[in-house]
Amino acid sequence: MPSVSKSSSISTKIAQSKIGAVFQPFKVQGIQFRNRILAPPTVDDHADVHGKVTLAIIKHYRSLARQGAGTIIVESAYVTKQGRSHVNQLGISDEEHLEGLEKLAQGVKKEGATIGIRLSHAGAQTSESACGEQPVGPSVLNFGRDFDISREFDQGDVEEIVLNFVHAAERAEEVGMDFVEINGTEQQLLDQCCCIKLNNRDDEYGTAKIENRVQLALDVVNSIKKRESVKIPLSYYFSIFDKIDDGFKPKDLKKMLTLLENAGVDIFHPLAIHAMNKCFENKEPLCHWSAKYTDKPMIINGNIKSPQLLEEAATLGCADWFAMDQSIFDRLQWYQFLKRKIDK
Repeated sequence: MPSVSKSSSISTKIAQSKIGAVFQPFKVQGIQFRNRILAPPTVDDHADVHGKVTLAIIKHYRSLARQGAGTIIVESAYVTKQGRSHVNQLGISDEEHLEGLEKLAQGVKKEGATIGIRLSHAGAQTSESACGEQPVGPSVLNFGRDFDISREFDQGDVEEIVLNFVHAAERAEEVGMDFVEINGTEQQLLDQCCCIKLNNRDDEYGTAKIENRVQLALDVVNSIKKRESVKIPLSYYFSIFDKIDDGFKPKDLKKMLTLLENAGVDIFHPLAIHAMNKCFENKEPLCHWSAKYTDKPMIINGNIKSPQLLEEAATLGCADWFAMDQSIFDRLQWYQFLKRKIDK
C-alpha cells in the first residue's frame, strides 16, 4: 500500500467520469489489488476463549473474498491480554495465535483478495474478568457497569503497550498479512487518549494539545516503522466526530494527520457514521477534509450500503478504497449487484 504524492496518485483516485474503476485492478507499493471494494471487520466474538482463529472466522472472510471483495480487514485483534475487551475477541498477542491467523491469511489470499488485520488495545473499555487485571487508561475511567474502573497508565505501561503493538505487527507480517491497521477509534485506548472527555492528564500524553493526546499513537507508529522485521504498510483508523463538540477543529485534524504521517502512517482510514456526513460547520465530509491535509492513500468508510452511496462516495475523488457496510455483504451475489448497478 502506497506512500505517494497527490500529483502522482491522481491516476489511482476515482474521478467522477471513472466510477467503473472501482471494480478494476490496481497496484500500489508493489501490492496488486483486484478492485477497490474493501470489507471491514464484519464479525466479532467468533474467536475461541483463548483468542484463536476458529473455522467460522476463516469461512466468513474466505466467503467475502470469494464473492469479490478486493481487500479484507480482519476484526480487531488484541495486542496483549491486558487490552482484551471481551472474551472471544480475536488475539494476536501470543505465539499460540499464529497458526490460526496464518491459515486465515492463506485462505483469503487463495480467493484472490488482499488481507490486513486491525490491532487494538481496549484501554479502560474492558473488565478484569476479560483482561485478567485492572484495566489501564489515560485517566481513571469507568465505561459502565459491564466494565471496571481503570488506573492511569504510567511510563512503564507505555513502554509495554508500545512493545505489544510492535510484536503484534511482527506477528501479522509473519503469518502473511499484507498490512496492519492501528485502531485509533471505537473508544479503544488510543482513541481514549485523543478524547478530552476521557483524558485529563497533564503530562506529555495529556493536556488540551492534540500533539500530546496523540503521543501514544505516535510512539506506537514510530516504533513499528523502525522495526526492521516489519515491512508491510501501516494504516491508521480514526474518527473525530465525537470530539468536535469539545473543540476539535480543522487545525487539530491537520496537526494529527501531519504528525501521524511523519511518524510513518502509510494509509489513513477515517470513520464516519455516514461517509457523506459533513463536519466542521457542515462544509465537507471527513474524507474530503482529511485529503486536504495528507497525500497518503485513504479508505472511505461510513454506512456505504447501496450502489447510489458508493457512487456518491466515489465522486468525492479522495478515496482509494471503499469500505462497504455489512448490509451489502448480507445480500446474495452482492458483488454482481453492485457492479451491475454501477456499470449502468
